[in-house]
Amino acid sequence: MTDDALAVRLLAIFIDELDEQVQQLNDDLLALERTPGDAERLRAVFRVMHTLKGASRAAGLPMVEQLCHALEGELARVRDGGAPLGAAQIAMLFESADALGETRDKLRAGEPAPDATLATALSHARGRGSAAPLVRNPVVPNDAFVVPSEERDLLVPVVPLEERDVLLVEMPKDEGDLFVADTPTDGRDRLVVFAPSAPRESSPVAASHVRVSLQQVDAIAGAAAELAGLASVLSERADELAAIRARRRAERRGHGGDDALDRDLTRLLRHAGEDARAVTGVSGRLGASARHLRQRPLAELTEALPRIARDVAKEVGKQVRVVVTGGEIEADRVVLEALREPLLHLVRNAVDHGLELATQRIAASKDAEGEVRIEGSLRGDRLQVVVADDGRGLDLMAVRRGIERRGRAAPSDPHVLMRAIFDDGFTTRDTATTLSGRGVGMGIVRAAVERMGGTVAISSLPNQGTRVTIDVPLSIATMSVVLVEVGGVTLGVPSAFVVRVARADPRKLARVDGRTVLVSHERPTPVTTLAALLGPPFEDAPTPAMLQLLVLESGGRRLAVVVDDLVDERELVLRPLEHAGHAATSATVGTALLGTGVVALVLSVPALIDQSDGSATSHAMFGGAGDEPRAPSRILVVDDSITSRTLEQSVLSAAGYDVTTAVDGAEAWRIIERHEFALVVSDVEMPVLDGFGLCARIRANERTATLPVILVTSLDEPAHRARGLEAGADAYITKSSFDQDTLLETVRMLIGRGS
Repeated sequence: MTDDALAVRLLAIFIDELDEQVQQLNDDLLALERTPGDAERLRAVFRVMHTLKGASRAAGLPMVEQLCHALEGELARVRDGGAPLGAAQIAMLFESADALGETRDKLRAGEPAPDATLATALSHARGRGSAAPLVRNPVVPNDAFVVPSEERDLLVPVVPLEERDVLLVEMPKDEGDLFVADTPTDGRDRLVVFAPSAPRESSPVAASHVRVSLQQVDAIAGAAAELAGLASVLSERADELAAIRARRRAERRGHGGDDALDRDLTRLLRHAGEDARAVTGVSGRLGASARHLRQRPLAELTEALPRIARDVAKEVGKQVRVVVTGGEIEADRVVLEALREPLLHLVRNAVDHGLELATQRIAASKDAEGEVRIEGSLRGDRLQVVVADDGRGLDLMAVRRGIERRGRAAPSDPHVLMRAIFDDGFTTRDTATTLSGRGVGMGIVRAAVERMGGTVAISSLPNQGTRVTIDVPLSIATMSVVLVEVGGVTLGVPSAFVVRVARADPRKLARVDGRTVLVSHERPTPVTTLAALLGPPFEDAPTPAMLQLLVLESGGRRLAVVVDDLVDERELVLRPLEHAGHAATSATVGTALLGTGVVALVLSVPALIDQSDGSATSHAMFGGAGDEPRAPSRILVVDDSITSRTLEQSVLSAAGYDVTTAVDGAEAWRIIERHEFALVVSDVEMPVLDGFGLCARIRANERTATLPVILVTSLDEPAHRARGLEAGADAYITKSSFDQDTLLETVRMLIGRGS
């Protein structure tokens, strides 16, 4: 092996070692900051510096070597002096850890080491004392010995050994000479000798391990998906053979026993079934192997977060303790990498926004040190990561003001109000700082999570803290989806978001605040067509006698989407969006190749629900009244407020309707008993007989049972809407969202236009 090739290999090994050692250094420093007198942690930091000093010398990085040497000297003085590390020394060590981390990142990106950063850290380290000069005249002692390598393709990391001056480490066998690198420490000459290794065949570890790229793993997963599709095709062919055999037997009934063709069909049918089962088994094993190869522990994602929380706390003058659980859980490395930035933002927000200053916490009878918890757990085939703090909780009034500053009406539902913090550009702060206030962090969290087909939810209690829950699939390489057809295109909806599949009579749908809803015992669910949500080239088909619906849920929000046909539920391998073609939309997260060769678009349910908010619903789905009015086109308006009553009467009269008014439910019922009406528009909160009671009375009477009723009220809680629809109302409009167009649109949907 040439010197240049060896240098490249040593540098690559050093980068991996530096990554591991920097994380260990951060962990030890966080512990030392809490308990500066911890002698074992001090020794651990010393060992890191000693290891990196020798390794950096071998990798040809003198600035790193000098920094580690200076830090080693400082740590030796602390160790020998018996005094704990001071705050300034801790800060200097953290600065050095950051410099080493930046070095790792630069080298990994193929860039030169950041000499300026290292020089600054070295200057500060030397400012704490004087480091012993590096000795460059090593002497090889006679008691050198060999440490066997575990992997023949990698050099063993250089580690200090008790009472030894020389470490002789194996390296892959080559025709070149031995490579010698000296790593002196603490006034003693110490030597590292890299010697040729034994033949490769003698290493059982090397024989059982190979490096596999993610692209190769994805190819395995793709092959598994194609086999699954082939198994589906084989099953379909078996069904066709069974049908042919059944028809032939029916035709030959009365002609005696089976003939040769019938026996051949039976044999082929048996083989087709066996082949389909065998292919399914192979596909399952391949898919499981591919998923296993892609998995990494959650700890690789969370291990850096305590250091990040510590730095933010120092910057804003707070105290923080970070507790991490669930690090042993494994998930697809692509999922973990996609979660890295969201978790960074959440931890920073928890410290900056959530936790109080120590004085404020003490005044609130809390520990001066705030706590941030990062909890990983499994929920079936999904990964759930929670970031929670024990701080002040969300200031809902500040959230409300933040929404109103952007020219929007703030929702009354506190859960909906909390979700506003995930909107792009939302912030509760008047001025931006280096940490927050620009309104991008939480929007990034939501966008990143939803790109993976995941959800993010938030809950908060005053003076008890805030809890953000991220729920994502364990793997985005494969996904269970419900296949549907819309406009002749096959679409996949992730099964994790499908609450149920339903059929509904379009004439039984209701209206709430101008939107069509599906009424159930749980709560009214907005309904729209999937074609309307996706937009061109998708178009609504004529409304069938019965609608086929998927009821979807994400982040506590529900939506029922109408599809042309329900196909199947399958486990599919996701492919990049370039395979989507012209039919791809902003709600498309990937594609999947079916066994038939058809490419299915896989949709993002959170994106669909976002698009549905405030969108108009197809008229063809509701009621079927058309544009022709019922006779007589008279409307009864019921409200105990003369202002509201006059407003509604004016709007409807101007639109051509004949309007009668009543001051409460009891008077309204007396009028209904004597006259015919096409529609009733009623308030809910009225004396004598309220709107719920009036609606129930109308439905209970045989003559008026089908009379359309619209409830207009200030009661906008989901429970109130559900109660109104259960009482028999055809539509429910809250006064907070009331406007002329909403009322007229709802009336026209029910009885057509005025004369």
